[in-house]
Amino acid sequence: MIIRSGMRGLLLLMFLCCHSVWAGEEQDETLQFILEILRGDDAAMQSVAIASVKEMPGEAVTKALAGELARLPAAAQVQLLSVLGDRGDAAAVPAVVNAVRSPNESVRVEALKALGQLGDDSVVMLLAERAGGARGDEQKAARDSLSRLKGSRVDAVILGGLAKAEPKTKVELIGSVGRRNIVAGLKNLLETAKDPDRKVRIESLKVLKVIAGPGDMAALVELLLNVRSASDRGEAEKTVAVVAHKIEDKNRQAEVVLRVLPSVKDAAKRSSLVSVLGRIGDNSALGVLRKELDGKDAEVRTAAVRALSSWPTSEPLADLLGLARDSKDPLHRTLALRGFVRLLALDGGRTAEETAAMYEQAMSLAPNAMEKRRVLSGLAGAPSVATLKMAAGYLEDKELVREAEVASVEIAAEIWSSFGGESSDVLKKIVATTKNESVRQRARELIDRIEGVKGREEG
Repeated sequence: MIIRSGMRGLLLLMFLCCHSVWAGEEQDETLQFILEILRGDDAAMQSVAIASVKEMPGEAVTKALAGELARLPAAAQVQLLSVLGDRGDAAAVPAVVNAVRSPNESVRVEALKALGQLGDDSVVMLLAERAGGARGDEQKAARDSLSRLKGSRVDAVILGGLAKAEPKTKVELIGSVGRRNIVAGLKNLLETAKDPDRKVRIESLKVLKVIAGPGDMAALVELLLNVRSASDRGEAEKTVAVVAHKIEDKNRQAEVVLRVLPSVKDAAKRSSLVSVLGRIGDNSALGVLRKELDGKDAEVRTAAVRALSSWPTSEPLADLLGLARDSKDPLHRTLALRGFVRLLALDGGRTAEETAAMYEQAMSLAPNAMEKRRVLSGLAGAPSVATLKMAAGYLEDKELVREAEVASVEIAAEIWSSFGGESSDVLKKIVATTKNESVRQRARELIDRIEGVKGREEG
């Protein structure tokens, strides 16, 4: 066949793109025509030719196109790889696998994407190795394709590859367990969570949050008690808490931890379980934490203070206030005060005046300017006229003026529609005295709103 070139050939290819003329001898002739173009050096013609074959049926067509892949310029390879992926014909896999080793990054990325559409369990390890050894777009393409692979044996090959894989590859296989939600991999990940490589252990703990369920709590607690390092312990604590929150009955989420705690004597392990109780936030654990506050070991006592301070509801407020006021340990007083301020922002069924009075208590217990700033910053989480007045009371304190200004503006932004007069008075004072231009601008905007509403009402 003499290749058709120039405008005539381009018009013919455009016609082929728009008409499904794929049957018998006519298809064979068209395919040969396209292959000739691919073997030529006309980039524009090659681009149109590649676009024309997406819907052209048959394994023979796929094999013919795949056979030309390595001979094409990089840009044409990228385009053809995309088309081969969209065709969904596994006959192209060998050529696509070869393209994964291309010296051109764009070609490698497109080849990895195509494997997600065409591949099966035979390319699991290739994708995992590429994901572990690459960065950026190439790594993302390999990870995405590993997550998208179809086939009845893919999950089994992923799990089977964990035993002998290099650490970087193992991390990627573990990540795919989470993305594919391979629940059957729980036992595998309980083992890899003990791996000599730290990254493997941490990734295992992260993925266990996804695939583990309430019935796995005992195994996770056991894993927590036998972690290799402090960093592992922190991640394992998060994992136990996340899975505990999958238990529907909130009053039983800490059940397994509470059952194990009495038998644990080692201070570090006991502290870890106490910390987990704080992360879970099951109110049935409060009594146990209160007892731990009076325990013999300082590390465990500190863990109990931290647990109460991080509680998700306002129940431990009284405990924290008592610690902030009466504890003989300066660290415990500081931790408790910070926890008390954090919990004040939660809904506790108090009146605005009661909440403001509790903030006043916190301020009186704050041992230095830094802790007083924390209290003022917390005020913005409980907007009311009472907290606005409290914040405004510190606008002339040189050490606290910045936090007082910010808190006042944030509170005013929440309450001005109901308390325009009170808000306007404080905002005008800030505009006149602040050295912070962004605070001044925000205060002016709020004043304009208040006066605009007032003008409409009077009009």
